[in-house]
Amino acid sequence: MKTRFRYFDFSLFIAVLLLVGISSIMIYSASVWNRGDYANSSLFYRQLFYAGFGIVVYLIATMFRYENFRKKNVLRSLYALSVILLFVTWAMPPLNGARAWLIIGGLTIQPIEIAKFVLILLLANYYHQLWNRELTGWPGRIGRAAIERKKLRAQIGAFFIIPGLFYFFPYAFVINGQPDHGGLFVLGVIMFMMWLAAGAPLRIIIPVIIAGIGFVYAMYTFVFTDNQVSRINVVFNPFMDPEGYGHQLLMSIISIVHGGLTGVGLGNSYQKYGYLPEPETDYIMSIIAEELGFIGVLVVLVLLFFIAFRAVNIANHTDSHFAMFVSFGIAAQIMVQTGINIGAMSGWFPGTGVTLPLVSYGGTSLIMTMGILGVLSSISMRNRHREATRRAEIRGKSEENVQNASLHVVR
Repeated sequence: MKTRFRYFDFSLFIAVLLLVGISSIMIYSASVWNRGDYANSSLFYRQLFYAGFGIVVYLIATMFRYENFRKKNVLRSLYALSVILLFVTWAMPPLNGARAWLIIGGLTIQPIEIAKFVLILLLANYYHQLWNRELTGWPGRIGRAAIERKKLRAQIGAFFIIPGLFYFFPYAFVINGQPDHGGLFVLGVIMFMMWLAAGAPLRIIIPVIIAGIGFVYAMYTFVFTDNQVSRINVVFNPFMDPEGYGHQLLMSIISIVHGGLTGVGLGNSYQKYGYLPEPETDYIMSIIAEELGFIGVLVVLVLLFFIAFRAVNIANHTDSHFAMFVSFGIAAQIMVQTGINIGAMSGWFPGTGVTLPLVSYGGTSLIMTMGILGVLSSISMRNRHREATRRAEIRGKSEENVQNASLHVVR
């Protein structure tokens, strides 16, 4: 145990701890109104519990051998569990217009946070098998035609249709029934970014992007409810419904403008006193912008993008396709959720309930995010151990050569 921790990725862990610390402080400040119950710190204490539990999960995941996620029984069990949990949410009472939570007593669990990680594992394992010619049956035949003979139809099937049909669309069907189109959009973008990481040919990327845009437009026109359409429309003009769907965005923009460069000071936000609804969750960055200013926002974004770029760096030093794709998937999730959350609070994207990783209030989101970052830390430890072993072998051979040369000179 002690030997393995010699290669612990402290830079990643410190960045995570800093974000969790900032999150706890800002949730304490933002939740002071606590939906009308002034000075009730229950949300803050819950978040402290989630943070402590998340740290334990992070350390356990770090010591867990990530290769075990490739085992068929483990992958199938996680996939089945995540889909079943999403199905169970259909029987739950709606919260904020969606049945996206499991409500067990006073505890709420958001299964889509589990689904994000499972999708990353499924895609990473599939693309690992694709590039290592491990697929069997007709997927194997299509994969070999795509990799070896580079046939267009085979490439479309191997890179897009097979993983989309078997892994993404079951999630899409269940999540659309909740409906949680914000979470579904995150899953879709994660899958698209893993397509890119897996080496999908550029000649089919552009048609896929065009098809994706057409699909989103069709969803907007024929599938989205009036509530979802209104949330999208107010992005372009929040004043069209300032007391309704545009209210949260307007209050968020006021927070950003009020904070300016350096903010009004920690704890001095006005918007958290009932003006900005539930400021500790999806719009926590608005309170950070108001109290700590642009500088505070920049610090949070630098830490988040450091984690994402650290994941990409770890991916580039792995010795297996599976570890590489898992690392890229984790980087994609952090970047996608950060981009959507910042876009929503600043008026560039509809408010969809997507949390800011490690910062927004929420137990499932925080614990699962720390868990997947623990897996990333495990991959990093393996990289460092392998590199240290390689250097030791090179050093040993060099010393042996020098010693042999010295003996030869003496003789």
